[in-house]
Amino acid sequence: MRKAGTFLGAALLSAAAVVSGSGTASASTWVDPAEYLVGDTVYFAGTMGGCTIKPNGDVGCDLNGTGTWYFIPVKDLAIDVAFLPAHPTFGAFGRYSRPGAKGMPMNETSMINYAGATCVNSPAPEYRITCDSKGHGFSYGVGGTRVY
Repeated sequence: MRKAGTFLGAALLSAAAVVSGSGTASASTWVDPAEYLVGDTVYFAGTMGGCTIKPNGDVGCDLNGTGTWYFIPVKDLAIDVAFLPAHPTFGAFGRYSRPGAKGMPMNETSMINYAGATCVNSPAPEYRITCDSKGHGFSYGVGGTRVY
């Protein structure tokens, strides 16, 4: 009986780890940036915005909706200067999205890395785009906006 209890306990712990997301299984997919290149720039459409990654590691996204940056409503977020955290550009440098850009896979979390920048597209239930570059990052989705 003791062995059965130990086995049952181990099975429950394993199930809890998988449900909580701390298990080793992953539903994430790395996508090939070459499939998203137009010239030397990566363009992609995610669940929460259209984004650009430039060859120098600059990254920016036009948001599907309105995010907030220190209580200011914004429509885009960018990382384009190493000494600044992620910030809006208020459209000063044009749009980051590109009409007809290839979409990231929508049935699972997908990640792209190019020029030192990494973006993660998270589908339901999170509906979030997260990008990191130059020691900074941003995240925008149904749970709100975060810059760091």
